[in-house]
Amino acid sequence: MKERTVEKMGFRSGGNRGQQTYGALEDMIDEENMIRLIDRFVEGSDLKALGFNRTKAAATGRPGYAAGSMAKLYIYGYINGVRSSRRLEKETRRNIEMMWLIQGLTPDHSSISEFRQMNGESLKKLFREFVLLCKSWELTGGGAIAQDGSKINASNSHKNNVKANTVDARIKRIDEKIAEYMASMDQADQSEDREEGTAPQAISPKKLMELLKRKGQFEECKKQMEETGMEETSITDPDARMMGSPGKGFDIAYNLQIAVDSKHHIILDCEVINNPTDRGEMNPMVSNLIQDGHINPHGDTAYLADRGYYSGEDLAKMKELGIKAIVPRQNPPHRKDQPEMFWCTRFRYDADTNSYTCPAGHTLYPAKLRNPETKRISYRNKHACKDCPHNGICISGKEKYRTIKRGEYADICEAADLTYEENKQIYNLRRELAEHPFGTIKRYMNGSYFLLRTLCKVRGEAALLCLAYNFKRVTNILEFKDIMARLDERLRFMTLSFDFLFSLLFNPLIYSLPTTAQFPLSRRLLRHWPHICT
Repeated sequence: MKERTVEKMGFRSGGNRGQQTYGALEDMIDEENMIRLIDRFVEGSDLKALGFNRTKAAATGRPGYAAGSMAKLYIYGYINGVRSSRRLEKETRRNIEMMWLIQGLTPDHSSISEFRQMNGESLKKLFREFVLLCKSWELTGGGAIAQDGSKINASNSHKNNVKANTVDARIKRIDEKIAEYMASMDQADQSEDREEGTAPQAISPKKLMELLKRKGQFEECKKQMEETGMEETSITDPDARMMGSPGKGFDIAYNLQIAVDSKHHIILDCEVINNPTDRGEMNPMVSNLIQDGHINPHGDTAYLADRGYYSGEDLAKMKELGIKAIVPRQNPPHRKDQPEMFWCTRFRYDADTNSYTCPAGHTLYPAKLRNPETKRISYRNKHACKDCPHNGICISGKEKYRTIKRGEYADICEAADLTYEENKQIYNLRRELAEHPFGTIKRYMNGSYFLLRTLCKVRGEAALLCLAYNFKRVTNILEFKDIMARLDERLRFMTLSFDFLFSLLFNPLIYSLPTTAQFPLSRRLLRHWPHICT
């Protein structure tokens, strides 16, 4: 029998690197690539009306980069987790998608970084325009909105954070090191072996200059805190603050607040604050949502927030607006070894008699007010507490009787607690609505830290992160052809609208009017044109 021979197959070989090729960037990009959507969205946005710099070319000097090209570059970069200006500069030279998007431009990292720093407020408006676009496409309006906050690290280290109660001690330590250096220099001058270098020296002259510079920075921070009354500031980023996160310790960070719609998890609004707590941040966010039409006062929208937002003042405002706020009450302060049955929440209030009933069945009466303007009333019963068998368990500390305090918003808080108990099933949606975007932004989009400094610039960067997240969400919700058709229609409408406005402003009928009537009419058209277009 004849043996069968098996030929060995070789590996696939690449082409010749020196071979010249011909091809257009357009041929290298898929027809349903996301960059086409980014390009069409930016082209259909009036960047000049949004306040972007360099929307009009200068008459003299070297030509700059258009705001539209830089906006496309940043949206693409943030969607793909490329946020550094130096990394974006590299992408413009090696990434085919980036080359197509900005038409082969190669801006340097300084120009890229400058655009982001100068257009923080405009980037917020661009984010808002995309949210309103999603609203017009009926991608929002799910009947529930969830708000949450997350700490995102600032561009500031721990050692550059300065507090009012420790700045004097830090300056003193620097003075001690400087004194140590000066003493070592005096000893070296007096030593006979100075030339041989046997005299001790604590620190180098370069280190001394660094210490003097450091001392000057601390003194400047101290002066600033004394003038403004602040308890904390930072050298690198003066607006960043020390914030704690559960299980993560303390970091120099900002608090990013977002509101997410329940229909398709679109971020409706975002805000950055340097307050580590969420208390008092519900009303400002709700005001913005009402202004943009995402919430109708006295409507049926449910507003979800965790216990960190629980505030009588905020809940009173929500009740006034007719918005159903579903917020759990914070755990009341109590002694660690105190049984739950003696917590202050176990004391029942009777509005008819204006009194409280304790778990043991005793009645607590309101104390006489010394100041008529006092907004919190104390309730107690000294005689009942004295003879109560639970005295040692119920009463904590050096007090001889139990006191329950009732604030001015107690009725509203009790009504809010009842609303929460009745809508626990709806509240359970809050975690998947509000916390999922933070996970995507921090992990997938590399947004666990801010690159810019100071609050106004950080807010613009946060808007970029949320815009990139929403863009990614929309591409997962709608098909590519559907999104492109809607963006084409938007661009066509804007073009027709401007042509129509131009024809109105220069219509012979207007100029047939008396001169005193021509310009007022033109001004009225320009003033009301944004409302006409929408």
